[in-house]
Amino acid sequence: MGIIDSLSAGYRFLGRRVELLIIPILLDLLFWLGPRLSVAPLLQQVINFYNQASSAQGLPADMVEQTSALLSEVGQQSNLLNVLASSTLHVPSLMADTPPLAGSVVIPITSPLAAILLFAGFFLLGALIGVIYMNMLARALPIGDGPKAATFGQFISVVVHQWVMVIVYVVLILAALLIASIPVTLGVAVVTLVSPVLASLVITLLAGIILVCTFYLFFVTPALILDNLPVHRAIAQSFLLVRNHFWATLGFIILNNVIMIGFGFLMARVAAITPIGTIVAIPVYAYIGTGLAMALLVFYRTRLLKQDERLVSMAKP
Repeated sequence: MGIIDSLSAGYRFLGRRVELLIIPILLDLLFWLGPRLSVAPLLQQVINFYNQASSAQGLPADMVEQTSALLSEVGQQSNLLNVLASSTLHVPSLMADTPPLAGSVVIPITSPLAAILLFAGFFLLGALIGVIYMNMLARALPIGDGPKAATFGQFISVVVHQWVMVIVYVVLILAALLIASIPVTLGVAVVTLVSPVLASLVITLLAGIILVCTFYLFFVTPALILDNLPVHRAIAQSFLLVRNHFWATLGFIILNNVIMIGFGFLMARVAAITPIGTIVAIPVYAYIGTGLAMALLVFYRTRLLKQDERLVSMAKP
């Protein structure tokens, strides 16, 4: 099954199953009508510190001004609640990426500790919501080796297990990045003393390596949810699938992002016509995003079946 066939199958399985849209719609309503937990005061402290350090180092005024303006804009649009819409688990959200509307209630977070604790709490809750959402999609598909819970108790058991696996996966990735960042930071600092231009090239190369690793981990969450694999097997299977279906996977990711960005831009313009436009845009975007998430599960599973068929054919005498 090719890329277009996977997209078609995803929307065909979604059909008119409105219950699969409940989670993204409720999240967007929360982001739209609920308060915004802004970290703008904390970023303003970072801006002040950066401006003082830049003045002492004699950095160009234009660069300092641009960086300060960017941080200020990020602070004004920040909302810690947005973490509830987990992109790792492909939960679509239109309002999480939309600038705050006029009249929005803003609650400033002035304590770094409070911001960290809130972020961590919302991240854990967002991961749980994402696992529930992906399980609802998986239950609607006649594919996958993972258990299809017949009772509510079984469903809760599966969700809790997979939620723990997702948390373990994220912690492993963060730990790997943290461990790798120590020698990388020291190396970049040494290279900077020799040649700042060369240091910039090294940083660009490292960013590219991280991007490639992210690409090869693309199928980890489908493997965790659809096949209920442990973390190490999900990572290994994702690397193997991407390696064996590199161009198909790249094409799927590009097309997926083009659709999401295109419809996101269009629906954001519609949502700006409040309140009618927002009421229309939220479910439309939820349908588009959920169909793409279904298509991802179909694409993952068909690539896996194709790979298994290839292994079987190779094993035959």
